[in-house]
Amino acid sequence: MVLVLALGLRCCAFDFSDVRQKAEELGSKPYVPYSNSVPDSLLKMDYGQHQAIRFKSERALWKAESLPFRVEFFHPGYLQRETVSINEIVGGASRLLPAGPSFYDYGKADLNLPPNLGHAGFRIISSTDGFGEVAVFLGASYFRMLGKQQSFGVSGRGLAIGTGAPEGEEFPVFREFWLPRPEPLDKQVQVLALMDSPSVAGAYRFTITPGAETVALVDATLYPRVVKQTYGIAPLTSMFLHGKNGRTQNTDFRPEVHDSDGLLIHNGRDEWIWHSLEAGRMLRINAFSDENPRGFGLIQRERRFDEYQDLVAHFEKRPSVWVLPRGAWGKGSVQLVQIPSDREFQDNIVAFWVPESAPKPGVPLSLEYELHWTKEDHFNRELGQVRATRIGRVVVDPPKNPANLRFVIDFGGAAVESLSNREILTAEVTYGKDVKFVADSVYKNEVDQTWRLVIEIADPGKAADLTALLKYHDRPITETWTYTWQP
Repeated sequence: MVLVLALGLRCCAFDFSDVRQKAEELGSKPYVPYSNSVPDSLLKMDYGQHQAIRFKSERALWKAESLPFRVEFFHPGYLQRETVSINEIVGGASRLLPAGPSFYDYGKADLNLPPNLGHAGFRIISSTDGFGEVAVFLGASYFRMLGKQQSFGVSGRGLAIGTGAPEGEEFPVFREFWLPRPEPLDKQVQVLALMDSPSVAGAYRFTITPGAETVALVDATLYPRVVKQTYGIAPLTSMFLHGKNGRTQNTDFRPEVHDSDGLLIHNGRDEWIWHSLEAGRMLRINAFSDENPRGFGLIQRERRFDEYQDLVAHFEKRPSVWVLPRGAWGKGSVQLVQIPSDREFQDNIVAFWVPESAPKPGVPLSLEYELHWTKEDHFNRELGQVRATRIGRVVVDPPKNPANLRFVIDFGGAAVESLSNREILTAEVTYGKDVKFVADSVYKNEVDQTWRLVIEIADPGKAADLTALLKYHDRPITETWTYTWQP
């Protein structure tokens, strides 16, 4: 012991290995449901009542020390039906942070709450250059992050289990957090989290670097209790109500309403795939098979205010989120789940990676990846990108019932916009066996220099998959557009 102290080393300092050990012990035992201690008076609150409770900013963690980050807490109640344990790590030692009503301003409300009432979650705020909120951890295993001058949109999750499955979804929960105290000159902040659910326990470490593009390095180790076929790794959750591809609500003055407008994939074969999102009328699950994916994400490509006309929501400021795997993830698929929705405040889009071989009890699964929260698009600059997908009917005289479907896809970006209309671009279109192809055509749009592909098919009367890209001198010059049509 004397030798250890002489070398300036700490014995038994708390770090991420301790969280992994806790997760391993948890996963080796039967699941024990969480005991909810939130009073009924809070659970029965409506949105307005809960929003009226304010955290006292002067009680923020690390504010008094004038550190580069500070932490504020969320009050349980309304949708936040559980509390979590939040610890601080200082000098290698972990201590449970205090909680209770003294941290909050209740206005005129008299709720008679217990003095030991815990927090529901927390937000991390950067004190540097007026950056503001960086990250929020609140509810189940959900979290959201922001780059500079962005507004909240897409959410991340620790893990998705059974998303879209007939038997229903299981929602793992971050039960306990540890927040290492930053140093005065730190540019990063860390969050350690212990996850638990009936099927799996897990340990997570988030190393968050704020910036114009905020990047979170995620280290995750899962300890399964049972075999589940749909372990969704690095899940992203978003909202799509309506966009350029039609079905706009007649009661909505806004041309588009969405946090993301497409799923972008860079697969292990170095192909770039864009799948346009749609609210739709039935549940859809698309699986894109792959080996060692290079990246995927839910992207907000439309950045013009005129396409949203919303002075409150500012969808044009919502971040795209790009998942960048570290190391070889092996075989599996990127899966996209699209759930019918007519509610703006309800997420209905989920994307994640599903390993080909489901994790098994007794065999930990460790993964590392980056999450990039950005207004920029991580596309291949050497390829044209899908800028818009529009769908309509072909009007003929006499009318045909049902009328043919027309898909209009606009490709932009320097790779195609630099080509004059004298150049010849050809389309490579593929479709399912139940689709009757009619025609396709490619045009240069001289108004904005993009290129337009128009595909016409007979109405199949049921769901149909289509894939298309543009070629120049017999080589792909655009990413691959994919779409699932539904009647």
